[in-house]
Amino acid sequence: MTSKRKYDANFTAGGLLFRDFSAVSSILIEKDFLKKIQDEREQNLVLGIPTESARKRVISELKRRYEIVPPTFWNWYLSISEYEQKLALLFICLKTYPIVLDLHIEVGLKKFRTGDNLDAYAVQMRMDELSATDEEVDSWSESTLDKINSQYRTTLKDCGLLTGEDLNPPSNISASFWDYFEGIGEGWFKEMCFK
Repeated sequence: MTSKRKYDANFTAGGLLFRDFSAVSSILIEKDFLKKIQDEREQNLVLGIPTESARKRVISELKRRYEIVPPTFWNWYLSISEYEQKLALLFICLKTYPIVLDLHIEVGLKKFRTGDNLDAYAVQMRMDELSATDEEVDSWSESTLDKINSQYRTTLKDCGLLTGEDLNPPSNISASFWDYFEGIGEGWFKEMCFK
């Protein structure tokens, strides 16, 4: 009997991947997106990632994230501001990577609610707790743990939720942005953005 791993370290492939999703925006809403993004692995026409091995890893994560939401999500995504797009990509990361969701709930959200700062040490402490209880996390190298820690904090910074070590709710977000998530049954995301 095989068991599905709860956590994986694939988030280290690039954090938010905003630049990469922006690069492929012209094909995001096409019906054959998965084929076209696979062709990009050899052709490198829009991503501009110099090595095929790096492109392969990023493309694998683009496909994984693309498939976690309904196809109509991408039409909506292309219609919102860049700032809102980054928050939308955070939503996808929280849905795609259980490790990111865990860190966000157990560190980010708790620190925001208590008014505490979020630093590398706080994230490291949670990673240490997970290492003690999860064989998969315990098997990761120190380098992988550090990369996840760094990528998580960088993702929050890229979304405007972390400035230095201060956690902040996003500002200047349209009501229709939050309404979209309510409408698709994902209203929990607003709380994840400290709202």
